[in-house]
Amino acid sequence: MSRYEELRGSLPSTPLRWVVTGGAGFIGSHLADALLALGQSVVVLDNFLTGRESNLEAACRHSFGQDPSFRLLKGDIRDMEQCREACRGADVVLHHAALVSVPRSFQEPHMNNSCNITGFLNMLTAAQDAGVRSFVFASSAAVYGRQPEGPIGEDAPLGPLSPYAVAKQANELYASVLSGGMRATGLRYMNVFGPRQDPGSPYSGVISIWSRCLLEGKTPVVNGDGKTTRDFIYVDDVVQANILAALREDPKGGASLFNIGTGRAVSLIELLSALLAASGKAGEGVEPRYEPEREGDIRHSQADITLAKSLLGFEPRYTLEEGLARTVGSMRP
Repeated sequence: MSRYEELRGSLPSTPLRWVVTGGAGFIGSHLADALLALGQSVVVLDNFLTGRESNLEAACRHSFGQDPSFRLLKGDIRDMEQCREACRGADVVLHHAALVSVPRSFQEPHMNNSCNITGFLNMLTAAQDAGVRSFVFASSAAVYGRQPEGPIGEDAPLGPLSPYAVAKQANELYASVLSGGMRATGLRYMNVFGPRQDPGSPYSGVISIWSRCLLEGKTPVVNGDGKTTRDFIYVDDVVQANILAALREDPKGGASLFNIGTGRAVSLIELLSALLAASGKAGEGVEPRYEPEREGDIRHSQADITLAKSLLGFEPRYTLEEGLARTVGSMRP
């Protein structure tokens, strides 16, 4: 039995109070749903800048009765008092509220800074002041910058190429010096995908955007020559990583960092081929339109997940093909 299966079996009998910032967003709403299904108490803090109330429809069913297990706080991580309110009585914080876009971080660097650095610092200090045991936060593979082709370990040199990546590196540094006795864990996500990732935003992941294009009979756009590689990880495996990191059996405090991906590199051309198969469009002669690479884009990104496997017990459960089938299926009318 895997460590994750053990936790899923034991958590319902040992409920904790979890805070999920950005819980109305893509990853955050999956975290909220998974925790509620495991009998946990969940508080979501979200300002709905990019999150959607529709993502919390299932969670809101737990918000009634004498002792509701779900609470939604419509607030902003840039407001310290709202951060303190969210953390009051909490055992675990899963921090996912952020402005998640490399292109937008160039267009609105001050917004990037206020959300992704000031907001992070507010939550980190509010959690510590509230006596939170474990603080897990979303970092990013973007902190690595340009790397040679092949798996990247956590000890690789960092070279952020965008304001977004700079903010994520700043988060890691703040966590390393300000976590005190609270266990702070940064998860360096590779390219996360799955249901609820907004295909209508130009800042969304390529899989959600291409899925909608194919389902609507439109031409998918490839930025660059199509040989750019990424490590695509299905959102349910990211949920697994968060729960494992939050409940890691480590008596010591301090910060730690883990790559969260599959360890498999996939080129954009290979991805499009797999997505054509998942959407039933293979053999229809669909050809992409090629456009220039975007500022701040990284050529190659592939995770070495040895550390997450050995210290967290992390084991990706979904192949790219399985994740694509689930994602496309969720987007069909």
